[in-house]
Amino acid sequence: MKITSMDINNKEFKKGLRGYNADEVDEFLDKVAEEYEVIYKENSNIKEKASFLEEKLEHHVQIEATIQSTLVLAQNAAEQVKACAQKESELIIKNANDSSQKLIDKAHNDVLKVNDEYDRTKQEFAKFRTKFRNFMNCQIEMFDGLENDYLKNNNVGNDLIDDNNDEKDTTDIENSDVSVKNIDENEFHNNDLKEIKSFFAKG
Repeated sequence: MKITSMDINNKEFKKGLRGYNADEVDEFLDKVAEEYEVIYKENSNIKEKASFLEEKLEHHVQIEATIQSTLVLAQNAAEQVKACAQKESELIIKNANDSSQKLIDKAHNDVLKVNDEYDRTKQEFAKFRTKFRNFMNCQIEMFDGLENDYLKNNNVGNDLIDDNNDEKDTTDIENSDVSVKNIDENEFHNNDLKEIKSFFAKG
């Protein structure tokens, strides 16, 4: 049973023949009741403070748990972002490498095509030059034959003039043939190549 200060004040003792002095007992009980009241109030205050502190502690514990959960979530999110960024950067680098390799391969193929086209054009021009030279030689030989036949059949001109003319014509023909023979593949530049291509395009 819980004793209160009022219980102490109202407490009555039986009187015996040789009992305690009633006044002293009452005075002592009054003091005890007062001290008990003070202690009781202090105890109540301490209990209230303890309860308040327990509530605050529980609140802080909950806050701490929330913060820890938030930190864990933030850490997981950061790791996911880092992993995604790593994968994205690797993908970007791979695509860049693939694109650059494709450009390099295309440029290499273009160079090979240009070289092949240049070689083919040189060969075609060499064939054309040979055919043209042979054609010119045939024309010269045919012209010489016709001229000789004409002179023999018609007996025109005097021998001296004919000889001079023959020497002059022969010199011109030789000079023409030399100029044709002096053509070299190494003397053809870009402008010459363009003219050759234009010539074949027209044909």
